[in-house]
Amino acid sequence: MAESSVVLADNVLRTCRICFDTNNPKDFISPCLCDGGSAYVHRKCLDEWRAVNKKGRAFKYCEVCQFEYVIEPILDDPVIDKRRLLIFRLLVTRDVTLILLLFQAIIVGLTFLLQWADKKNHIIKDIYPTSMSSFGIYYLSSLIIFFAILGLFGLIGACCGWITTDEPCYCGCYQCYFFGMGCQNCNGNNDCNGNGSGGGSVILIIIVILAVIGLAIGIILGGILLSKIMKRHTNKLWLRQETKKYIVKDFQGKRHELKIISTRQSSTGLSIRNPIANNNTKITPSAPVEKAEAHF
Repeated sequence: MAESSVVLADNVLRTCRICFDTNNPKDFISPCLCDGGSAYVHRKCLDEWRAVNKKGRAFKYCEVCQFEYVIEPILDDPVIDKRRLLIFRLLVTRDVTLILLLFQAIIVGLTFLLQWADKKNHIIKDIYPTSMSSFGIYYLSSLIIFFAILGLFGLIGACCGWITTDEPCYCGCYQCYFFGMGCQNCNGNNDCNGNGSGGGSVILIIIVILAVIGLAIGIILGGILLSKIMKRHTNKLWLRQETKKYIVKDFQGKRHELKIISTRQSSTGLSIRNPIANNNTKITPSAPVEKAEAHF
């Protein structure tokens, strides 16, 4: 048997109940009343689960046996707290930077695609002043097209009920009919001698209008969506740092203490964070974006 494997006295192999791995035996802990195959878990796996669990309750409680984890004595160290806060801010900065880089990658990719498609006729390039650089022309065009597409989907969403409100809305998805209006001159021979030269201007105007709408929709909805995503994500990042402060106690070989604590909790309702007495102190990680206490 590998050295990394750990075997119980009854020859049952210890397995992490989260990652189902038997490696890293020194990292195994027994934090709650769960027994059998669920008795052990890697501390790293448990801390990750405490941080990213959707319901948030797992930061303090075992979701299987509902045991409230006993937390090791907390030592307030301003230096360590500042370090954890700095790490948190660096992680948030990293994620925001990655999102911006992804957006720029999409725009730049579209820029080169437009430049390739317009290399023969120069239809897009002829719209702009000759003083502008070639890359600037197609980059700006890519931004306009991106927001135009966003505006188009925004209008479709508004008409087809993708955008919901608290008030009753009777807006349905309507069919759009295009009627071919013949160009009738005085002789009635449908000849305006225009050669379709006005079509490009109409399309350009439509694209610009959609781009303006898309810009407004992008700012509003993008801001709301980004705020929700970042709030949820930053809370997870912060809780990952908080798990290093609120360390779950290991009860390997001390199962009798767990039973005593559980009995005391059931009979008196005291907080088991301090098994000796109820100090009325709650585990409330002070997340800067949103109080983690709201999740519990």
